[in-house]
Amino acid sequence: MLRTWRLGFFGLLMTVMLICSCAAPGQVSVNNPQGNRVNYPLLFEPSTSRQEEVQEAWKSFLAELSLPFAKLDLEQVLNTPRSLPPELAGRIKVTKKIGVFGEMEAKEALRGFIERTRGILCGDPKNNPLSVKDLSLVSFTNGGDFYRFVYQQMTYSFPIADGYGELRLTVDKKANLLQWSSRIIPKFDLPNNPSIRSGEIVEKLINREFTYTTIAGRPQTYKVTKPEEIVIRELVVYPREKDNNLTIHLAYPVEVGSGMTWTVYFDAINGEKLGEKQNFAS
Repeated sequence: MLRTWRLGFFGLLMTVMLICSCAAPGQVSVNNPQGNRVNYPLLFEPSTSRQEEVQEAWKSFLAELSLPFAKLDLEQVLNTPRSLPPELAGRIKVTKKIGVFGEMEAKEALRGFIERTRGILCGDPKNNPLSVKDLSLVSFTNGGDFYRFVYQQMTYSFPIADGYGELRLTVDKKANLLQWSSRIIPKFDLPNNPSIRSGEIVEKLINREFTYTTIAGRPQTYKVTKPEEIVIRELVVYPREKDNNLTIHLAYPVEVGSGMTWTVYFDAINGEKLGEKQNFAS
């Protein structure tokens, strides 16, 4: 009887240890909407093979246009284009149509161009997960002799923060590509509901001091003393680049201050502070 109990306890202990070891350091296990337990936050690691795939796709793209090869400048982790090689600015046509483009024609031409180059723009030519249907045009500028487009990735249930999920392209009025950049992120299944209470966030920020520098270059501090100085905004997807990896979080942006404000991002699942930014010039 005693031997049987010991064996049972030892088996239970080993099972618990195995479950705990499945989560990477710094991750917790949460239920996704389908009821499956997944590691959180979601981890995206850079891949040498994916970098090579992007460069090869880019090389093939240039060969189709009979243009000389120029190595593409890529984002370190995402493997997406950071910028267009300067020697190719104005030499890549986004459509075969000839002539001067109006606004509607340019928008239609850009949609087709994005669809043709989506493997490069999302940093994953092998799988091509991005579609033009996953993007929303959030800004359009007619600059006189050029058009500038800013698209936002819409593959998550919440807006993507901190400049991630953006695709920017600039073309001249004859549909020649002048510049591009992409910070499209991979699609993961994130939790849809927060686990922490708003009151916990307020408690973390009361009596918190923020440091800034005046125009004269003198350091100053701002202390949060009242709950009225804390405004919790709607949930966002917050990608955080750290140690050459990218983790994807569900987060609360919290505006703090009066007159001078900061935005502080808190993880909506475990309450961790993820980052902050100053919302005024100094």
